[in-house]
Amino acid sequence: MDVALLVVSAILASEIFMRLPLMHQVSVIVGTARRSAATVRSRRISDHWKEAVLPAYSVRLAGRSFYFFLLLCVALLPVAIAGLAAPGGMAHWLELLMRPFAIAIMCACSVLYILVRTRVARG
Repeated sequence: MDVALLVVSAILASEIFMRLPLMHQVSVIVGTARRSAATVRSRRISDHWKEAVLPAYSVRLAGRSFYFFLLLCVALLPVAIAGLAAPGGMAHWLELLMRPFAIAIMCACSVLYILVRTRVARG
């Protein structure tokens, strides 16, 4: 039963990972960080303007980072919910998730599912 829950939760989490805009968020965060760093390095921008713009970049980065964290939480929700159905309850499920063989099973299932899913989607 534990292995079946590991496989099902890994497949569901993989599907959610593929459907969420995670990579778009990463590119937005990296782009904002690059613009912020370019602003700091620029000699053509006055220190006064840098003091005004950098807090805005910081707020934007903080908001996008928090949104990225929420997306990760949503993607991992099937793994957490599987703990409710696990024999032995959530404590047993969390203990199981820390074991190397459980991590290996979930990683292997996720990689295989994503490979099969992308090949089927291509045709």
